[in-house]
Amino acid sequence: MGRKTQRQLAQGGFDVKGRGLVVVLALVLATLATAGVYLYTSGVKEEAKTGGTLVTVVVSKVDIPASSDLNLLIEKKEFREIEVPKNAVVAGAVTSVDQLRDKHNSVAVLAGEQIPLARIEGEGTVPGGALGIPEGYEAINVALDAPRGVAGAINAGDHVTIYATFTDFQTPTGTKVPTTTIVMDPSVQILRVYRPVTANSAPAEQTQQTVGTVAVTLALTPEVAQKFVFAMETGRIWLGLLPPDAKGKSVKPVTFAQVVK
Repeated sequence: MGRKTQRQLAQGGFDVKGRGLVVVLALVLATLATAGVYLYTSGVKEEAKTGGTLVTVVVSKVDIPASSDLNLLIEKKEFREIEVPKNAVVAGAVTSVDQLRDKHNSVAVLAGEQIPLARIEGEGTVPGGALGIPEGYEAINVALDAPRGVAGAINAGDHVTIYATFTDFQTPTGTKVPTTTIVMDPSVQILRVYRPVTANSAPAEQTQQTVGTVAVTLALTPEVAQKFVFAMETGRIWLGLLPPDAKGKSVKPVTFAQVVK
């Protein structure tokens, strides 16, 4: 009986030691697995963060209209350098402010975006040229007085509806056509706006006094451009500013009789 008890005790001792070894091995494996997951996750995060390699590029702190004197912006320190993943660098991106000295931008530049050299005058070409004319369109410029040009409250990138009014027209057979206003194009993109200023002896006031006209460059299809020029030569043009992302609406021509009925 005593021998059996000793054997059982010895066997129980081995069982305890075996269980302890299993627990230790399990802890070691769990630790290694945790470390492996951590290292893998850290590597993935670092790769996602850096894209492998970081490249320094130049961006603007402010929106820059087309044809701006970049020297003035450099003097005001409106450019800064940022680091971006190599695989996110745009083709021909400006990497030094020195590349912008004594230059003008041919296309508008937005704050925070990378600046391709193609947007800098004399450094390359961009689709649509200096005005960014959409494919299949042409640029037509027109000078309008303040009321007909939305009082100058328009900017490049806005869309407007073109209205045209014709008065005292006759058909080829001699029939007189009543005064009519039409929607020539319900939605036209503005490429550029020029607001001339009056000459003033006080420089501080000069930029605050604008002439009562605004010059607007529009992107028109050849067909609409032809009608637009005809309307400018023989009628009157009005622009209607559309809200952002809004689509203009084509409506039927209206005559004096329809307005007063």
